[in-house]
Amino acid sequence: MDTLVFFFDRTFGTRLPKALASLDTPFTVKWHQGEGFVDSMPDDKWMAIVGPRKWICLSQDRKWHLVQAELLAVKQHAMKCFYLPNVHRWTSMRQIAARHEKIMSLSRANAGPFVYDMKKNWQFYPVKLP
Repeated sequence: MDTLVFFFDRTFGTRLPKALASLDTPFTVKWHQGEGFVDSMPDDKWMAIVGPRKWICLSQDRKWHLVQAELLAVKQHAMKCFYLPNVHRWTSMRQIAARHEKIMSLSRANAGPFVYDMKKNWQFYPVKLP
């Protein structure tokens, strides 16, 4: 089976994705800054690059379904997105380690566009895209 790419947007910074990239993960790790995207790059602009590559986007920015330009980019590029809680890096690492199989299975089973939101119980719930 093909290796999926988890793309961490700028909300994660660089430490967490770099730490994951140093491990033998069952997915490839890419991140905003590692791809040379500047911090001021609008979300819909990097989405136009990442989306066609079919990378799975992870973010702590829980508003893509609410902002018109970002919602349009999610839909136009059939993006597969997961909102994760904005928590300490260690907790984020634990959440990703514990839930990566669910992220991969949801991504393989569902054609984009979609957004799932991880709640405090670490379960994923679909976000309705208007």
